[in-house]
Amino acid sequence: MGNGGAGTAASGSAIRHFLSAVHEALDLPAPLRAHDRLPYLSLLEQRAGVAKASIGRLAASAHSDELDYTSEGDHILHQIADLPPDTYRHGSVGRCPGKSR
Repeated sequence: MGNGGAGTAASGSAIRHFLSAVHEALDLPAPLRAHDRLPYLSLLEQRAGVAKASIGRLAASAHSDELDYTSEGDHILHQIADLPPDTYRHGSVGRCPGKSR
């Protein structure tokens, strides 16, 4: 299925922005210890849910355009910024994904 009209296709930069936001939502460092696995999985589940909802909204629309992809990317970034920071130990030095920006 293609887009219904001219000018409704999303640009490469809008799609890259959206994919970058999805990647940021899902990019959590692995837990360092076994008992850190549950907090890691809990946070990953929340972040994946945000990304999945945005993907679902775009997939449900036959006419998603550049603004839709950009808006959904922004929505993901705002939603994950509102989630609590990670509380588990991981091996990534100097990186706390829940405290981006």
